[in-house]
Amino acid sequence: MKNLLFLLAFAAGVYAFDFDSAVLYISGASSMEDLDESALQHFRDLHSRPLSLNSAGRSRLVASGLFNAFQVASLLDYRKRGGDILSFTELGLVDGFTPELSEALKLFVKLESSKAPGETASLAIHHDLMLRVAARKNDDVGLAAGLRYKMTLGNAGEFNWASRTTYSNPNPSLGTLSAAYYGNKYLGKVVLGHFNARFGQGLAQWSGFSLSHYSSVTSFQRRGTGFSPTGSFSPEFCGAAADFNIGRWSAGLGYSVTGRKPLGYVSWYGLRTTLGISASDNSVSIDFKIGTRNLATFGEAAWKSDGPALAAGVVWTPKYALKYGLLASWNNSIPEFCAGFGSQVADAVIAVSTKQSRFMVKYSPVFMVGAMRLAPSLRLAARRTDVWRLEARGEMSLGYGKWSLNIRSDGVWCGTLGFLAYAEVAREGEKVRFWCRTSAFFIDKWDARIYVYERDAPGNFNVPAYYGRGWSASLYAAWKPHKRHSFYLRLSYLGYPWMTEDKKSKTEAKLQYALSL
Repeated sequence: MKNLLFLLAFAAGVYAFDFDSAVLYISGASSMEDLDESALQHFRDLHSRPLSLNSAGRSRLVASGLFNAFQVASLLDYRKRGGDILSFTELGLVDGFTPELSEALKLFVKLESSKAPGETASLAIHHDLMLRVAARKNDDVGLAAGLRYKMTLGNAGEFNWASRTTYSNPNPSLGTLSAAYYGNKYLGKVVLGHFNARFGQGLAQWSGFSLSHYSSVTSFQRRGTGFSPTGSFSPEFCGAAADFNIGRWSAGLGYSVTGRKPLGYVSWYGLRTTLGISASDNSVSIDFKIGTRNLATFGEAAWKSDGPALAAGVVWTPKYALKYGLLASWNNSIPEFCAGFGSQVADAVIAVSTKQSRFMVKYSPVFMVGAMRLAPSLRLAARRTDVWRLEARGEMSLGYGKWSLNIRSDGVWCGTLGFLAYAEVAREGEKVRFWCRTSAFFIDKWDARIYVYERDAPGNFNVPAYYGRGWSASLYAAWKPHKRHSFYLRLSYLGYPWMTEDKKSKTEAKLQYALSL
């Protein structure tokens, strides 16, 4: 069987993902602005220390957030029947996976053997430390600092410590402390300190960041991670949690001293079906997922202190590069009924929701012209709160060797017109990388503000809201003189020379050092 799989090479070229595009593909976000700091940091951690796909147990795979329930069950069954997965080509042929997903996962998982001849799985200890300082001049000079430390013990354990000061709060604190141990048989994991708890579709319990259901077709179905450690600067729970596996059953209990909140769940994992019950001090829910290679059906029914909530949906993939999704939900606490539809055809995505009358369509093909890579992108969006907000975005990326040119323009109508455009030149080498960007914007109304994702050092999530009339310039550079040492620098300026009223300019400098052992 393995020999047959290796003979099945993909004749058509598969898109080579960079970090940003891989994050968008796996998360289901339509743009980087849809994410938050904790979500992006989780992907950066996996990029720095990839998950060992052949030795990770069920609890570790689920907690990673990279896979849905069907993919986890399919992966475990495949490993049990066929042994280690030996290539990403083979991974793309596993039931529930695709060639594109396999390519995107290359940045976050590794395929080392779960057990070399005569040896046990590796339990090597790795340390990752990041230190950063920042200074900003606006009305006055502000200083900020941050620290992140992560220790991993192969797939068996991890420890996180994150602490920072900000311009508005310069007082240091102990920050976030989180430790986890992952078992191989009956014990799934034990988490001490700060943790996340995410079950079902998030109707009753979902801590931390939650991507909008209507960002894309992939985002219709949420991936509950159960209990998981966190390195977030603003964790919700602090206490202890553990889960256990017996055959296809999994059960977990947790208690957060923050809010004095007990949490628990019981799940049954089949190859095609997953059923779960979760409960806390003020809610109880039942959820299900039924998955095949072409169809995923999911739903959750919850009863909370403010009444019932329901959600159900389906994602259908009739053939390669074609996907449709439907989602409906009811929340008694608002009360509100929402329905959504999404479709993805090759490089085009459309998502429609009755919630705030949302609409989004995105077309982002990739072309190769000789050695040059062309990646145009068009995104149109609309939503209504008190008034309609209409958005149009056009992007173009030109790549040649290590050099690239990125151009973007945004137009927003929300009672008045707002406009933003930028050009960015980049060079990505093995040891030195840099991005130079300059932007101009004319936005007279706060409701028409435009959010723009800006490159920053690992551990920073930079999505400023542009408002007013002005321009900005930034330089982000990364230098890796040695495999264990990395340095990052970001310099930026934001000015408002075309404002009728006085608005202070802002200058900022960030320096960051990363040590990997």
